[in-house]
Order: sequence, then C-alpha cells, then structure tokens
Amino acid sequence: MKKIEREYTIAGVAIAGILLLIFGINYLKGLDLLTKRNVYHAVYNDISGVTSASPVFMNGLKVGQVVNTELKHDGSGRVVVSFQLNERQLKLPKDTKLQIYSADLFTRALQIIRGNAEEIAQAGDTLVGDAELSLTDAVGAQIDPLKRKAEAMFANVDSLLSALQRILNDSTVGDIDASFSSIRGTLENLNRTSARLDALIATESSSIHAVIENLRRVTNNLDSYHAQLNSILTNLDTMSGTLAGEQTRKAMADLAESSAKLKGIMTGLEQGEGSMGALLKNDTLYDNLQQASRELDLLLEDLRLNPKQICPSVVIRQEGQAAQAERFRCGSDQAGLAGR
Repeated sequence: MKKIEREYTIAGVAIAGILLLIFGINYLKGLDLLTKRNVYHAVYNDISGVTSASPVFMNGLKVGQVVNTELKHDGSGRVVVSFQLNERQLKLPKDTKLQIYSADLFTRALQIIRGNAEEIAQAGDTLVGDAELSLTDAVGAQIDPLKRKAEAMFANVDSLLSALQRILNDSTVGDIDASFSSIRGTLENLNRTSARLDALIATESSSIHAVIENLRRVTNNLDSYHAQLNSILTNLDTMSGTLAGEQTRKAMADLAESSAKLKGIMTGLEQGEGSMGALLKNDTLYDNLQQASRELDLLLEDLRLNPKQICPSVVIRQEGQAAQAERFRCGSDQAGLAGR
C-alpha cells in the first residue's frame, strides 16, 4: 500500500513539474496561461527574422507576442503568424495592420498600426499583414544601384586605360614632346615680343603722351562745341523734315492729279469718246478699216500682176531709163578699148 502511495506521489510530482515547466516556459515567453487567450492572425509572403517569441508593439509599448508561425494550408506557400494580444482593453478595427519592421540592426519585431474602420476585430480574426524592408535589405537596395554604377564606371575606366595605352605609343609620346617643345618656343617668342613692346613703349612714351594729349584736346573742343553741334544737327533735321514733307505732299498731289486724269481718259474710252473710243466701241469703223485693208491687198496684187495696164507711163519711163543706161554702158566700154 505504501508502495502504491509512493508511486502516486512520484507521478504527481512529475506532473506538477511538467506543468510548472510549461508554465515557466510560457511565462518566459510572456504568455499568461491563467488568462483567456486573445489571439489574432496575419498572413505574409516572407517573415524573415520573425520567431515564435517575437514581441508585438504598439506606439512603442509591448502589447503582445507571437505565439505560432505556420504555412497556410492552401498550398500557396504564404506564412500565417499568430500573436496573442495581452492588453484586453485594446480594441482593434478590422482594417488594422500588423507590420513587420526592424527593431534594431539585427532584430525583427511586429507593430500594430490601427485602422479607421468602425467594425472591431474579434479574437481569431485575420488582420492585414504588412512588412518593411529590413535594414540589411534597405541598405542593399541603396547599395545595389551604386554597385552597378561602380562596375560600369570601372569597365569604362578599363576601356579608357586600354585606349590610352594603345594611343600612347612611342610615336605619340614623341609627338607630344615635340608639341610641348613647340609650345615652349611659342611662349619664349611671346616673352621676347613682350619685352620688345615694353622697350618700344618706353622709347615712344613722349610720342604716345603727345597723341593722348591731342586726343584730349579734341575731346575738350568737341565738348565745348557740343551745344552748337546739337543746334546745327537739330536745324538740319528740321529743314530736311520740312523739305521731305513738302516734296512728299507735292508728289502725292501730282500723283492724285495724274490718277484723276487717267481715270477720266479711261472713262471716255469706255463711253466711246474720241477716235480711240470710237475704235474701241464702234464696230463700223473697224469693219471699214478691215474692208479697206482687203481692197488695198487686191490692188497691190493686181499691180504686181498687170503693171502695164494700171501704170503704163511708169513702165515706159522705166524702159527708157533702162535703154539710156545700156547706151551709157556701151559707150564706156568703147572708150576703154580706144584708150588701150
């Protein structure tokens, strides 16, 4: 009997030890097994740095702790994070976010960002999961573009150095030395020219001074006659303006008069006045002129074909003149033969 009591005692002590161990572990995790659990959930694609003991903060105050992390059962590979809210008086709206952030350089924690919905989330509900980049990821995101730029820059520098190495051969180095020698000679020439110019200025300083003095006198004279020159120029401007105005008015008047006369002539021609007007407007005169032209053509044609019938005296006179010319030519020929 005593042996059975001792076994029960050992079993009770073992059970009590196990319970105490469970209570102690949860107590160290921040979980109170004597109170009703107030657990919420959130779903994430990646929970790097989050563990089953990660704290949950709100406005810098720890209000809960992660109690479980597991894969979602739909096979999507997303992770469900369950956390216990220890502040039972804290009410969370439905659109509250549970955000993963970097508490320090190496630790990741969760913080509650309250929403504005009127409906309050109940224990067991799933809140909106959100995650900030970790400090390492943020630094990497900033450094990666710089790294790519540095790599591209180093590649360009390498290409530049290779090109310079190809360019700076012995011949190019000799050309560069010759160029520097030429530049040095040019500078020496400039130095000598400057020395000669200084010597020339020192020698001709009196002449330069006289020229400057003459210029000063001319300037003073122009300044003293400034008012008179302005008056002369003003008078010339006024006189030219007056002449130009009178000539312009006269030219415009003559032009208007000529235009009026031309308009009168054109009006008379349109009305058939004068010979030109009659010629333009009267078809009878045109017909008469055309008839006379045809008759004159016929007369000339008849004269060409029958000159003896129309002008016999002219024909006889022409024949007599031709015979006389023939006799004169024959007499000249005989006199020439006698002379021979």
